[in-house]
Amino acid sequence: MRRSPLLFLLGCLFLISFCSPHSKEREKRRFLKKPPTKHLVFPGKNWRQLPAEALCKNPQALSQFTKAIDGSGVIIKNGYLIKTWGHPAGRRHWASATKPVLSTLMLFAAQEGKIEVHGKIDPFMPGLLGKDKKITFYHLANMTSGYARHEWPGEAFAYNDYAIKLYHDTLLDKVFTTTDDPNQIILKENRLGLLQFQDGDVFEQIEEHGWSVHTSPRDFARIGWLWLNKGRWKDKQLLDRKLFDRYLKNQVPKSLPRSRYPARDYLAIGSYGAQSGNQTPYGPGNYGMNWWFNTGKRIWPSLPEDTFQANGHWNKETVTVIPSMNMVVAGFGDFGPFEPGPGPADDLMGLLVDACGQHH
Repeated sequence: MRRSPLLFLLGCLFLISFCSPHSKEREKRRFLKKPPTKHLVFPGKNWRQLPAEALCKNPQALSQFTKAIDGSGVIIKNGYLIKTWGHPAGRRHWASATKPVLSTLMLFAAQEGKIEVHGKIDPFMPGLLGKDKKITFYHLANMTSGYARHEWPGEAFAYNDYAIKLYHDTLLDKVFTTTDDPNQIILKENRLGLLQFQDGDVFEQIEEHGWSVHTSPRDFARIGWLWLNKGRWKDKQLLDRKLFDRYLKNQVPKSLPRSRYPARDYLAIGSYGAQSGNQTPYGPGNYGMNWWFNTGKRIWPSLPEDTFQANGHWNKETVTVIPSMNMVVAGFGDFGPFEPGPGPADDLMGLLVDACGQHH
């Protein structure tokens, strides 16, 4: 029987392809176990770890980033711990980076029916006078309450630590009244207890200011990861996703003026930090729920627009959340001057995109 020349040719090509070094390499790669790149995971008692090169195209840029900051911190990508520097288990005070944690508690209080986000705080703080009786929890979370200032609630922005102390006292002393220790409030299983913090309590009391977040970078990153996942932790929705859809964005109109009048703390509640009622002009268009948002890429032009950040001491303690990159960076050190727009701080943060993402 005569053989077909075409079949003979195809057989030869198959043998050449099968025996070539390139085919063997392809076959080897086919059976290599690839690390997950898109599936998001959640930590248990410890963060799962992957080398940065498993999830980032240019891990050397992460080394540049951490070396420039000094201090300590962690980088989370897709739920994996991919980079640490300094002492990531070391606990410390996070200054104003605490503020979004207060707003997290406020959202829990709203979900549990204790308050309404847009509800007045006057029933809890009857000592408020005049226009301040109109202050709501929403105003306090967005630095627009006007407490102890000339403007009415919602009329002006003031990065006002007296108002934050009012927020702190109202939530921790009046709304949640079952304990004097906010760790017992926040660490309940139906709140943040499910996050399984590794390094102890979240809050510690500072005598002159009140309760402040005192935790490690790797534990604060868990709170950032909760916000990135819009209130979901593993298979449980701890906070209603609708709350994040509504409030996880800038809440202060760009056109809102900055307060022009000095503060008068007539309740004598004291300050939550600096003895100032109006520290920065940058809030309008960039602030909400005590987070800083990258709306219009106004703060960090090099980062995706969906980036948001908790910030203490003006770039000394930060938790940066980048949902489109599935990334959380929690650390303390020197992140450069807090000056929105191009500059040293933006150049530094841009290394995260150089390492692990694309410009958006």
